[in-house]
Parts: sequence; C-alpha cells; structure tokens
Amino acid sequence: MVSNFDDSILTRRKFGVNEVTGNHSNILVHLANIAIRTGRKLRFDPVSVSFPGDEAANRLIDQPMRAPWRFQG
Repeated sequence: MVSNFDDSILTRRKFGVNEVTGNHSNILVHLANIAIRTGRKLRFDPVSVSFPGDEAANRLIDQPMRAPWRFQG
C-alpha cells in the first residue's frame, strides 16, 4: 500500500486509507456543512443515513446536481 495519494495514482497501487474510512471521513465533512447551513445542532442516524424528524436537514443530504453533471447508477 502507498501512503501518498499522488503516488498511488501514478503507480496504480492501493492507497493506505480504505474505502470505508474515506467514506466516513467524507460523511463527517458533509454533516458539518449541513449543521453550519441549518445553524443548529443536529441528530444524525447513521443506519438510516438521515436526520430523524428534521426534514429541513434531510433535504440537504441528497441535493440535485447542477447541469451538466448527473449521477449514473
């Protein structure tokens, strides 16, 4: 495994941080952004990936992409 992200791209070797850890780190950043945008503390359920009883915060979880970007899944 490679500990430098640039080296992992250049050599096509696996980066030291696995996908699960990377995803959890990414989720934390998005949660912080949603808390800042709503201006309040939030309660997050990681199993359902939602804010129970908080529709305003839930709308910020999956926002539409700006054109020309789209999700192909």
